[in-house]
Amino acid sequence: MSILKKKIKETFAYQYLRMLFLRVVVACAPEREVERCYYSTFRRHWNNKDPKHLIDKIFWMELYSDVSLWTKCADKLRVREYVKDCGLIDYMPKLYGSWNNPEEVDFDSLPNSFVIKANNGCGTVRIVKNKSILDIKSLRKKMRKWLKLPFGYSNAQMHYTRIQPCLLAEELLQNDYYDLSPDSMVDFKVWCINGTPQSIQITYNRKKDSSHDVDLYDTNWNRMLDHLCSRAKKNTNVLFPRPDCLEEMLTVAQKLSAPFPEVRVDFYIVNNKPVIGELTFSAGYPAFTDEYYEELGGKIDLSKIKRIR
Repeated sequence: MSILKKKIKETFAYQYLRMLFLRVVVACAPEREVERCYYSTFRRHWNNKDPKHLIDKIFWMELYSDVSLWTKCADKLRVREYVKDCGLIDYMPKLYGSWNNPEEVDFDSLPNSFVIKANNGCGTVRIVKNKSILDIKSLRKKMRKWLKLPFGYSNAQMHYTRIQPCLLAEELLQNDYYDLSPDSMVDFKVWCINGTPQSIQITYNRKKDSSHDVDLYDTNWNRMLDHLCSRAKKNTNVLFPRPDCLEEMLTVAQKLSAPFPEVRVDFYIVNNKPVIGELTFSAGYPAFTDEYYEELGGKIDLSKIKRIR
């Protein structure tokens, strides 16, 4: 891709027009958008007739089943209601406030360091370490773009398209694993099937170009590098110690995932305590080998899920 084409694709105008086009495509033929994204990722066609692969089944559920609870739990603000109902609100980061538009954000009421983000989307987040040097005018302009950009139409992620966009500010968490990941927080992503944790994917050392390192462990903390796909950036020189709070994290993941055939519960570990990051229902890139995806997919019986479309 030429530098000029790359710059054009990074502009807000291009992204906005692309999402408007995809909104029309998804409204008319969501299967077509799933097939386009699926083929570009896996280099094969999406199997929606007799799916076996976990990602095939996730897309099937996305298009043909009731995903209203997915919408609530993918909403970075409304998920707090669900977590509270599960009796687990103490595992969420501290919430400083929420607003419907950037002009409403009361920066004076916020502490010197915080994280501000849109409740939908991916990458629409700003880490503020020192409010005294923050360019508030520039940030408001960026937040207006966050709220204007339709999200979820790429990949036909229908549950995201139904989230009402807003803004929220949370506490800035400190990394327990700075020595292993000085560039970013460490994500412990617990993959759950039918309310049972299956494995823990670790994502760390995130870079500005979106690259990152990946590791994988089973629930007994045995390493599973051979289950990661060839595209995954595996650093064999880094070995994560078993977290002291592993059992606590798995218990929280089990409770949160109970109603869902599949969900990934993402955590940080802060002061040796699991902190809920988000609930993810559709992964955007291949993490595992086809064999492991099919092993996980084999645990989901679609015949027990009511089809509504």
